[in-house]
Amino acid sequence: LHDALPSVMTTHYHLILDVEANRLQPGMQSLNGPYAQGFNKTHGRTGHLHGARYHAEPILSDGHMLSAFRYAARNPVRAGLCKSPTEWMWGSYRGHAGLDGGFAFVEHERMRAYFGRDREAAIRVLRDFVEDP
Repeated sequence: LHDALPSVMTTHYHLILDVEANRLQPGMQSLNGPYAQGFNKTHGRTGHLHGARYHAEPILSDGHMLSAFRYAARNPVRAGLCKSPTEWMWGSYRGHAGLDGGFAFVEHERMRAYFGRDREAAIRVLRDFVEDP
């Protein structure tokens, strides 16, 4: 997916990205490094801000993609930060679920296509898949 599905927690975040092989690490370093350095300097601390170092794994099947999507969307609920994925304003789930326009850099249609060709029906199935515990 030329897509980012962020789900920012208090110690970490999740992204589902479509990138060329061996191209993710430099991008993640560019994303996390300057922010962490500035935050640490401002707050007199050292080390990683987002828990441990970044971890990436390839998504190799449709089932894995759907599982990763649901996990990322439900993570703020599991963390006790909201009661439903629809309440989490910092992730892309609301856009995928058709609740708002989402983030401009997130491609919603590719994820919705897993749930059907008709946009409205796909959104209903997507929401059932993610929101039903």
